[in-house]
Amino acid sequence: MKFFVTLLLSTVVLLANQAFITPNQLSNKLNDKNLVILDTTDKENYSKGHIPNARQVEISSFRHWVNNEYMLMNSPKEIEKVAQELGINNDSYVVLYGHNKPKELLKASYIALALIVNSFENISILDGGYNEWKNSFKDNPKMFSTKFSTYKQGNFKAQYNPDILVNMEYVQNKIGSVPMIEARPKEYFDGTTQSKGVKRLGHIKNAQSSNWQNKFAQDEKLIDDTKLKNIFYKDHNLTQNNEVITYCTGGLEASMNWYLLSQYLEFKDVKLYDASMKEWGNRESTPMEK
Repeated sequence: MKFFVTLLLSTVVLLANQAFITPNQLSNKLNDKNLVILDTTDKENYSKGHIPNARQVEISSFRHWVNNEYMLMNSPKEIEKVAQELGINNDSYVVLYGHNKPKELLKASYIALALIVNSFENISILDGGYNEWKNSFKDNPKMFSTKFSTYKQGNFKAQYNPDILVNMEYVQNKIGSVPMIEARPKEYFDGTTQSKGVKRLGHIKNAQSSNWQNKFAQDEKLIDDTKLKNIFYKDHNLTQNNEVITYCTGGLEASMNWYLLSQYLEFKDVKLYDASMKEWGNRESTPMEK
């Protein structure tokens, strides 16, 4: 009996969770004055069609190069500035989506990460992206726009949370004591194929392979809860109270594993190694294995 009560409560939590939102749910909020929709595609695709009042956003506004080697998240002041320029207020509700092109879903999860790191809380990703929106409203032209949106400056104030992003030294000190999951495809994790921009083959010692793509179907819709939980709870032997470190090639892929764990499954202590393998795999002293 206790098992079924626990399962029911867990299901209720996920159903109430707004980390991912469906097109129908979003359509019911289009007239909400606090809604801010961010479109992660490029300007050319954005101009061909997007969700009404969506604001086109560049991932480059949230990241910067370090020594032309790897990228890191911009400072809280820079994040605050770009958020305000996008019309985001402290009480806004932000929904992110892409046009189902390479990396656009990951841009959504990274921008979500950047906002959450700076204490913005009310945020969702559109499940299935723009393709799912088009499929849902293909017979309703009012649900599409080709106009560039206009909006007022926002008043969002960033408050940096130091407990999410970690550096190379932190990761080194946690090897063997904290679970680490890698978001790259398994051939890079195994070292059978070289990852672009990474000299050394293999992965961080004791890490587990958890390609972000196996959490989504081909249409970029999130897989069902049972399968998702099996990946993290059963395959990786994680629990909600675990500290977990996510990493990938250079931050984007890891941001989706981080988002799924922290925002959807509501793990309490999920960290992200932003420089990831573009730093770790290009150092000779960092422990790696195949």
